[in-house]
Amino acid sequence: MKKFLVDDTEYYARAEGDGPIMLFAHGFPFDSRLFAPVVERLRSRFFCVVPDLRGFGMTKLGANGHNPNGLPRVKMGRYADDLAILVSEIACQRRQKNAKIILCGLSMGGYIALAFARRRPERLAGVVFCDSNAVQDSPEKATERRLLADTITSLQIPTLADEMIPNLVAPETPIKQPDVVANLRDIIASQSPEAIAAGARGMAKRSDSTETLGQLAAPTLVLGGEFDKLSTPESLDAIAAQIPDATRATIPHAGHVPPLENPDAFVDAILKWYDAKVQYAG
Repeated sequence: MKKFLVDDTEYYARAEGDGPIMLFAHGFPFDSRLFAPVVERLRSRFFCVVPDLRGFGMTKLGANGHNPNGLPRVKMGRYADDLAILVSEIACQRRQKNAKIILCGLSMGGYIALAFARRRPERLAGVVFCDSNAVQDSPEKATERRLLADTITSLQIPTLADEMIPNLVAPETPIKQPDVVANLRDIIASQSPEAIAAGARGMAKRSDSTETLGQLAAPTLVLGGEFDKLSTPESLDAIAAQIPDATRATIPHAGHVPPLENPDAFVDAILKWYDAKVQYAG
């Protein structure tokens, strides 16, 4: 992991490979390890930048990871701005100051990708929108997130992981890939209460991004697991239909975390899309 100064904190990120920059935004409550299996396969084609988002993993929350009342909260736009600073710094280091990037966001990372697209559409060569949605939380869901933020403690996080995992993976994954489940549990259980509170409050606060879908000018791949309970194939079909010339792909034998459950199919879908829609675009 390399360290980068981003606004008021230090971001830790894997930054490796060769080729155009592919920037990854992980879901909640994960960190950069979510994408480790796919980076191993993609780094021969892309310069992969895989950060721990503000508060998660090794990256500290920082002063700007709090709301005006001092409570941990990071809005999706704050994460997006962080990523813009991070990738600009890396592009300058590589002497590619104005280089466009491919942004891959999963779940919460998908919300961040849409916020990035609204703020800096000129920086995007492509978008990989994974296992996510564009609508804001229902009042009930927003309340549930705020309650989690208000009550979470270190001792509760392993229990939270156990409660979340059945909805995150395909039914066959615990049986056929127990190591994936163990890895996912370790990732969730290692997060701090502050990071979970900040992300939960930020997601509860986000606005509807449906309009952004129709404004995506960069080539977009909409990806999702065959057995995703949180972002169902049907909901991702509907999202893809709202994006101009979107490509849609479903990852077999996977739920909400296909980079861990079926990394080979995840990578194959990205490479097929990139070669067909991005590589020679513009």
